[in-house]
Amino acid sequence: MGNEEIIKFLNEYVEIPNPQYAVMLKGAWGCGKTFFIQQWIKTLKNNDVEKDKLNWKPIYISLFGLKEVQQVTESINKEIYPWLYSKGAKFIKNFLKAASKIVLRYDIDADGNGKNEGSATLNLDSILLLKEDNNEIKGNKILIFDDFERCNINFETLLGYINYFSEHCKCKIIIIGDESKLRIKESENGELKFKDFKEKTIGRTFEIKTNISETVDFFINEITSNNRNLLSENKELIIQIFKASDSHNLRILRQCLNDYSRIVMALPEHYHESSKYHQIISSLLANFIAVYCEYKSGNTDIAEIFNEMATVSNNNSETYQKREKILSKYRFIGMGQNLGILDEFIVGRIIHYLNSGFFDTEYMQHFFDIDDADIKSWEHLYDYWRLSNYEYRKYCDETITYYSENKCENLKELFVIISVLSVLSHTHLLSVSEEEIIDIGKRNIDRLMENIHEMEDLDKSNKMVHLGLRSHPNLKGKELQNKLYQYFNEILKYKIEQCPNNISVILENLSDENCDNLGRMLNVFVPIKNVPYIATPFFKFADPQKVANRIMGLSNESKNTFYQFLLYRYDVLFNGDNKYMEEEIPNLELIGEALKEKAEQTELIEKFSLNQIISVIEKIVEQSKQE
Repeated sequence: MGNEEIIKFLNEYVEIPNPQYAVMLKGAWGCGKTFFIQQWIKTLKNNDVEKDKLNWKPIYISLFGLKEVQQVTESINKEIYPWLYSKGAKFIKNFLKAASKIVLRYDIDADGNGKNEGSATLNLDSILLLKEDNNEIKGNKILIFDDFERCNINFETLLGYINYFSEHCKCKIIIIGDESKLRIKESENGELKFKDFKEKTIGRTFEIKTNISETVDFFINEITSNNRNLLSENKELIIQIFKASDSHNLRILRQCLNDYSRIVMALPEHYHESSKYHQIISSLLANFIAVYCEYKSGNTDIAEIFNEMATVSNNNSETYQKREKILSKYRFIGMGQNLGILDEFIVGRIIHYLNSGFFDTEYMQHFFDIDDADIKSWEHLYDYWRLSNYEYRKYCDETITYYSENKCENLKELFVIISVLSVLSHTHLLSVSEEEIIDIGKRNIDRLMENIHEMEDLDKSNKMVHLGLRSHPNLKGKELQNKLYQYFNEILKYKIEQCPNNISVILENLSDENCDNLGRMLNVFVPIKNVPYIATPFFKFADPQKVANRIMGLSNESKNTFYQFLLYRYDVLFNGDNKYMEEEIPNLELIGEALKEKAEQTELIEKFSLNQIISVIEKIVEQSKQE
């Protein structure tokens, strides 16, 4: 039965004077049950309302997390009170004045065997209104209990409570929940199971089917008007990727679209004027939905699977097989649109956002900054299958000539060309051999990396390479690209090892002016390595004698700052990951010995300050040896 038929039945059900049974709407968590019922509530109209009469409105209650029936009653009260007082009817005021003195005690006989399984006592303010027939209140008494399986109330008590409304209050009861979870939610003694309650109380059960098109329209209309048109234009793309993910959880999609909208709103206004805006933003949207659905549905190792280095793994490896399985779901979505779905570079950024709440949009600036006027020859080759033979020969020859003559201006441009040539080589559409492409690529990488030595510049180079890498539906088409990417990484790794540690540099140049920077630098992340400086062996790379001399030149106040720096740094390491400790001990011992010699020539506060530093160094060395 489709959702339209369910709506038709519900409309007929609520008109039954005293149905004496409940209706259940079932479905997995996130399939759209709540959305369905809320939309249905909006369509309900009462055409027989008399002037100056109150009219019942559907009472929607979420049972999620509730522990006592009194909380359910309070939730019902909160739903009833606003419209109850809205008319200011004199009869209602008099009625509630009397009702406040009445108390109802009812017994719970949930399974109908005549045995009392419990009881509840309730003040009859709003519940009495539900129980009693009253000419002053018109319409249908509809009670909707959502999140049934996520309620923490004793199962027998809850079922009896709801059954009371059905049997004694002429209420129309709609229960919403995941029946597969409800089957295991039975009493501790096993006497009452959900199937028993269902047989006695639930007259009809319907499974809600996701109407993805209507739901996406609703989600888009929730978004701020600035981004609504963009999402509407990409509605089919949203639906295609969501369906391909096999998530079926609309809550994930709703959260995804809201987060995506916030990120897009944070982009500089002038980006919207770029001719590339829609293509870049659509690519981001496609990746956001795919990564969100995969990660939130339990595929939490997606960041490792699509890690840049993992993409060069052997075709027979487990990682390769996992990546291929995921990519196969999205392979034919947006063909020719250059969406780059699950591109390894963007996957990591979205996962970082999910874990930290921060999304770095810096990489997008490179796309927007590109001159829109000229389309390079290699950019035409990305959709090579669309070209005529003449066009293909022209663009291919121009690209190979540019590449061979070492004209690439930066690493991004180089790896864009490498990515394209890698695919064309795999499809046997090139006149040059794979060995030639690799040799030329290595020559260009060497040329562009030759004068780069600083960590910040290496970080920029790494980002440029990632911006140049292009995803392709056929992973085997990336083999040549991966070989050159590995070559670049070898050079990058070597140059990183040659870079001085920034804290090591400060230690060798320690002064009253920069001593405070030590503490602040500890939690700063080392570019590329993606680890904080506190987790690096910076004393290993510093000259012990230079550091000792610099410490001696500090004021007593700065010596105390340095002492606090040591205490904090090693307290963190000893209580966590101290794998770098052993590498630092030799230099720390030398620094301590040099300070001991110099401390003998000092007195008073200076001697006290130095002895503090010496003492903590000795403690670090001793404790490290015990480890």
